[in-house]
Amino acid sequence: MKAYPDFGHPQGMGASPWFTIRNSRLYPDFGHPEGMSASPWFTIRNGKLYPDFGHPEGMSASPWFNLR
Repeated sequence: MKAYPDFGHPQGMGASPWFTIRNSRLYPDFGHPEGMSASPWFTIRNGKLYPDFGHPEGMSASPWFNLR
């Protein structure tokens, strides 16, 4: 599964995927402005996205996004 920026994103919608979703983790994909990464940037828990150890700003116990 892939995640694409949508109309609400500050940089607008995108045709290239920003994230690949594997095992409840989001990994930056080739379309991400900062490039691909083998480290997960977000983890999905209970419908919310939490920054993971690969995120440039580090992990967080508070969710940054929710899935709808």
